[in-house]
Order: sequence, then structure tokens, then C-alpha cells
Amino acid sequence: MSLTKWESFHDDSKKLTKPASVKQILLKKDIDEIKILINDVLIQFLKKQDLHIGLKTYINKELRNDLIDKMVSNPPKLDESLKNWSSQIFGKEKFGIILIGLEQYSNAFAEKAAKVVRPLLEIAGLPLDGLSFLFFMGNYGFTPFGVHKDATGEDGVLFHLGPANKQFYTWDDPKYNSIEHHSKVFHNVEEMQKEGEKYELEPGDAMFIPHYVYHVANTPEFSLSFVLDYINPPKDRFENELIKEAAEENLTHHKTFENPVNLNAASVSLKKIIDLESIKAKMEITLSRKITRLKSNGGIRRKSNKVNVTFPNTENFALKSKSIFPLYLEEIDKERILLYARGHTIHLKQNSKLSQLIHQLNNGEVLPLKNIQEKLIPYWDLQDVFGFIQELLNVEAITVNEF
Repeated sequence: MSLTKWESFHDDSKKLTKPASVKQILLKKDIDEIKILINDVLIQFLKKQDLHIGLKTYINKELRNDLIDKMVSNPPKLDESLKNWSSQIFGKEKFGIILIGLEQYSNAFAEKAAKVVRPLLEIAGLPLDGLSFLFFMGNYGFTPFGVHKDATGEDGVLFHLGPANKQFYTWDDPKYNSIEHHSKVFHNVEEMQKEGEKYELEPGDAMFIPHYVYHVANTPEFSLSFVLDYINPPKDRFENELIKEAAEENLTHHKTFENPVNLNAASVSLKKIIDLESIKAKMEITLSRKITRLKSNGGIRRKSNKVNVTFPNTENFALKSKSIFPLYLEEIDKERILLYARGHTIHLKQNSKLSQLIHQLNNGEVLPLKNIQEKLIPYWDLQDVFGFIQELLNVEAITVNEF
């Protein structure tokens, strides 16, 4: 049985530990769709308040912040070529734009990106801090901030969208790999090139870069690439964040009170003060919920944006879930249940028939409103049923088919 491109890519990268490239992992129709969705990302980004957060703009390799107002006044149109839009903003200058956190500006982009990278997750697994996305756009030549490493634990998969080619260089060498993150960058690119490994990327190709490997790209002609950050956090940082999240969950196992400690005691035993089994149980619940939220959101770390979706005026409609965003349930007690949808946690009243309905949706069944009502009533009233549907519509976890 021959390997798929994703399987070969995974093997060539030594299970995401070594630089590797793959040819034509994206079809032309995917490239065209993603470019339109990135337009939407830019449009939505330029509507927000703090435009200095997440965006970096370079002209002739100099970091510039004075063109934001011009971008805001002249946002791209949804069907406009980003090359044409860029020429209106930057003229004939050599420029580069980097925008991080693309998923937070467009639910539609997040959905497409989740579909693109799903085969990788099925092979390599879900990283504990999830997925995030950014893009590079311009004709800036070598990456303006030089030969660099990415943040600790953030491995990258760069998808090149073109239209021109892009050259990529990596330095997978112990003398560079051992340098601590964020402690050093190199700007003598031409001098270093002879030591590096060169990759030629055409539109549709992808490149994997481990977080510990120095790299740089060369984009001499206008091109666009987007990058998947596949985030496996350092263990200490993850433990600290999990402890904080466990505290924020307000999970309660004990109703008793702690006794005072001896004022003259030389030390205090942790085991006498803290129930370590209780702490462990709380953290296990928190970890399970964290992973379930990620799974419900296709692995993407930021939950979807809530939108105001108008409830259908007719009862002649059916619901269909999105296969890339499965729904999950967690029973809290006899009265309460949690529903996980696109990274959101939705609190609902208990309903013994809900799990069967969720199973049907996750299996791709199209469920008419009448069938949903028959299943969930009388355990819920009509207001509960409509509230449940509205919650799923607002996080864009389901679609409505009218008939």
C-alpha cells in the first residue's frame, strides 16, 4: 500500500523532528479558496481596535507602523487580488506583512485550515497547546528579522500559496540547535547560505520546520504563505498553566476547613495540609476538558468567534453538524451537562436523549427540527430546545438546511 503525501511528509520529517518539504500538498482549488479566506482575515483584522497587536509591517526590511491608517482606509475586497491591494498600499516598495492568530478573525478560515491539517493530526496526534496560524505576504526578499528559531515548542508547517516561488533555508546543525531560543539571530544570510540546506517551494508545496532549527526564507517576488504553528509546550510551562486552569475551574471536592499550623513549627508538611489525590483528580478533569475543547475545535487553540445568527422563521429546517468540528458531552451530575462545540463549553440542563442526538449529528445525519423536538421533549421544553440550537448556531458548529 503506497503512502499518502501526508504520511510521506511525516516520515521524511522523522515524525516532526527534522526539516522536510513535500510537493503539491495543496490543490489549486484549495489555494484559491484559502487566498479568499485570508482576504476575509485581513478585512476583519483591520476592523479591530488594537491594530498594533499581531501585525508586523516591513518596508525595505525596516519595521514600520505608519501605514496602518492607510490599510484601514483601504481594506482589501473579498474577491480582490492581494497583490493588487498591496500595490495600492506599498507602491513599488519592497514590503512584508506578517499577521499572527489568523483563526481569531475568521471562523470560515479556521474551518478551512482545520480541514487542511486534519490528515497531519490523524498521523502525528494533537499537540497539547493546539494549533494556531499566521501568514507572510510580500516581496521582501529574505525574512526581515534574519535567520532565526521559532518559539520554544512551536513547530511550523509553512504552506506556500504563491504565485511566485519561495526559497527556504535551514541549518539543522548541533552548533546552531544548541543555542538557546530568543538569544541570537543572524543577519549574515549570504555568508551562511553555503552551510544551509536549500528548498525550492512552488505554490501548493509545504515545508516543516522544528522549533529548534534555525531557518530563513527568501521571497524576492510577491507571494503569500500561511503557517501552521503546531504547539507542544515545554512541560514546566504546561504544568503551570494546567494548575492555573484547574483553579479557575472552581472544582470542589471538600467541604471541610484546614486547621491552623503551629506558629513555632520549623516546617509544614504538604501532605498534612493538601490532599494530593484531590489535586490530581482536579487536574485530570481540567486536562480532559482542555483536550475535549481542542478536539471539538479541530485542534485549534482559540475557540470560534460567537456570531449573531438569526433563528429560522420557519419550522421546515434541519440541522447538520460539521464533521471537522465534532460535538462532545460531559455529564456533571443528575441536573447538569456540558456540551463542547468549537472550543466553547456550553452549560445545559440534563437530558437523557441528548447523547443519542449528538451521536447522530456527529455521524453526519441531517436532523429535521420535528425529529429533534420529538427526541428532546418532554425532558426539555420548547424554549430549551430552541436555546440549544441557537447556542450551536452562534458558535457556527452546525449548519441549517431549509426545505
